[in-house]
Amino acid sequence: MSDRVYLHIGAPKTGTTYLQQVMNKNRQALRRAGVLYPKVAGDAHHTALWDLRGLAERRDFGQDIRGHWDKVVQAAVEWDGPTTVLSSELFVYADAKLAARVLGAFSGSEVHVIYTARDLVRQVPAVWQERVKNRQTLPYEKFVADVLGKAKTGMAKTFWNAQDAAAALERWSQGLDRRHVHVVTAAPSGAAPEELWNRFARVIGVDGRDFPADVPAVNTSLSVTAAELLRQFNLRHGQHMTILRYRKLVRRGLLDILTQAVHDESRLGLSVAERQALGVRARECVATLQSAGYDISGSWDDLLLSDVGGRGAGGRSPGPGDVTDTEVVDGLLDVVFELLKYQRRLKEAGADQQDPPSGPGDELADEGGDVPPQRQPRRNKRPATRRARQ
Repeated sequence: MSDRVYLHIGAPKTGTTYLQQVMNKNRQALRRAGVLYPKVAGDAHHTALWDLRGLAERRDFGQDIRGHWDKVVQAAVEWDGPTTVLSSELFVYADAKLAARVLGAFSGSEVHVIYTARDLVRQVPAVWQERVKNRQTLPYEKFVADVLGKAKTGMAKTFWNAQDAAAALERWSQGLDRRHVHVVTAAPSGAAPEELWNRFARVIGVDGRDFPADVPAVNTSLSVTAAELLRQFNLRHGQHMTILRYRKLVRRGLLDILTQAVHDESRLGLSVAERQALGVRARECVATLQSAGYDISGSWDDLLLSDVGGRGAGGRSPGPGDVTDTEVVDGLLDVVFELLKYQRRLKEAGADQQDPPSGPGDELADEGGDVPPQRQPRRNKRPATRRARQ
């Protein structure tokens, strides 16, 4: 059995998918370095956790996931190298009972838990956007209010269940040496992507520079207009599709086209008051993590960026609730234009499937066809009249 088993439990939207892609890409090289990253399905170990939770018989995952948990456990048992790594951001949602069950499966090894964390000012907008990409319809302004509200809704409880690092690690550290509980912080905005991998790699005992970390960009952020357009699409059509169908048609198709078509520079923001409230929460969390004696790879200061003031004079920069009907219609027209180009490429290639256009400089532009104008950055001033919000 592995001498050490590292369980990377999340949190979502902290670079987990990037790390999983890097480890999947370097699976054989890591193996030669003594690190096993077991293969079950995809880049991560989500299906193993679903199997452990008994969901294999109750939900359609598009594949048979029965036995996936036993498979990764057996891989760790049979591995004669020093290290095994499992990674799924879904682990973080486990209650104390399920966490204990996971930890107990590797009782013959020295178990470590890794939690990747990012400052809350970036997390709140990122989590809402990810929800919208998964068929959810809650308006951004309502989401932020719920997250920061005193009366915790079910959604807010789910958010903090994952994003409150101190609470999550309290569940996952039972019976572990506190030195075997690791917090890997995401570097501030603007840092090289591989910095997160280098920090993570140090924890699992390898030099990240020895493994190529150039993987395709994933989870591309949507502009404010694009995010609101997708949310309204979900309101109208989301309930008519299973989640599997939605992921195939929207996440693996429409999202790419939406990102290319609606490419204004607006980004989700938070007001000064909201940032300050998150700053208080972040400082309390960091103090708890430090007093617990957990290992840190990165800097605690990386999690305290929530103190930075918001954009604008005391308020949030325009958000999804400020998107006008005209902007939605313009965005839809640009999406239709991109879809027409994509359809023509499929026809010319004679293929059933092809990646959506990669961006500017497409065939219509080459042939002198009309190209949608570059969307201008959105201004802070909005017309007083808004459409009714659902």
